[in-house]
Amino acid sequence: MTVTSRNNGPAQPATTRPGELAIGLVEELGLRPIIHAGGTKTTMGGTRIDVEVRNAMWSACDVFVPVAELAKATGTYIAQITGAEAGTVTSGAAGACVLSMAACMTGTDKARIARLPDTTGMPDELIIMRTHVGRYTHLYRRAGARIIEVGTMNECHGWEIFSAVTERTAAIAWLEGPGIRQVGPGLREVCREARRLGVPVIADIAAMLPPRANLRRYVEEGADLVTVSGGKVIGGPQNTGLLYGRADLIAAAVANNSPQQGIGRPFKVSKEDMIGLYVALRRFVSRDESAQLERWRRMLEPMAASLRGSYPGRVEIRHDEHLFHVPMLVIEDVATHCGRSASAVSAELLAGEPRVFVPGDDSRDHLTVNPVSLLAEELPIVAARLADVLG
Repeated sequence: MTVTSRNNGPAQPATTRPGELAIGLVEELGLRPIIHAGGTKTTMGGTRIDVEVRNAMWSACDVFVPVAELAKATGTYIAQITGAEAGTVTSGAAGACVLSMAACMTGTDKARIARLPDTTGMPDELIIMRTHVGRYTHLYRRAGARIIEVGTMNECHGWEIFSAVTERTAAIAWLEGPGIRQVGPGLREVCREARRLGVPVIADIAAMLPPRANLRRYVEEGADLVTVSGGKVIGGPQNTGLLYGRADLIAAAVANNSPQQGIGRPFKVSKEDMIGLYVALRRFVSRDESAQLERWRRMLEPMAASLRGSYPGRVEIRHDEHLFHVPMLVIEDVATHCGRSASAVSAELLAGEPRVFVPGDDSRDHLTVNPVSLLAEELPIVAARLADVLG
């Protein structure tokens, strides 16, 4: 099907296979496409966007509307599906982290907003449990925050968190994601005491979907702001995210964000991306989650059976709410049976022909195949490449 443009611009081409036009352009640039068996990894381009989402984004190219109005409308929908007071679209969960911190420091005070990342005269400390410090904690510093770590890598008590609260405290951060250790008090307890002290709690749950219920869970447990990726399992544009929570803090985040001239001006989200995320969210909340998870599991079963016949280590499909949020094929003891690390095997798969991206985790000595971005016809190719490289 070809969609024509009202302004006689280039039409969306009909293709016989997903990505045919882009494959040609990528090869024209001297690159080789990959088969993405890593799920939703940003480094490999995120996730596969459904045709309905793509068509909506394409159509949005020919429609103009004040960006602030569109952001407000999509934010209202985000609030509706999450149970929050308000919401807004951001440039990924990373952009949401920066804006959430800015909101807690400035409110809607124009003078403070104009001053960031200079935080003179405003609360600028963010308290975070040491086990929650990760690769993205530095994003809060982009807004000018000072990070206050509490507890150890083995334990953290509530009194350690709350005794760190001073007049300089702007917020308390809470991180939850695959593999993140939770050794201290639960979110509900942290939020209850933080509210008594008048300190907002920011919950970064970028990759904690599915289950879909997590969209509402963190607000229900008391988080004042929640950040989520829009370009992972939700299936929206890779550069989109969700920020939702208290109405006053969302208003402050919007005041700091593009199209205003605050610290969030570089975090621009196009009208096409806002429309794409809106359609992706509608699909995500309406689909049969159990059926989708079962489809992904069935996709992996032939590959698991094939590898069990040739690979001496353990091969199994796993799905839980801690590390494997969708069914994934886990190939264990890679270094033991291959004589090289999981990351080395992953690099070999990526360098070969065809190129296949299968993440390797040396700390757990395993490879994982995530079906979220795979097409049915790619599965036997991935299985064959794995069998060849694993030897």
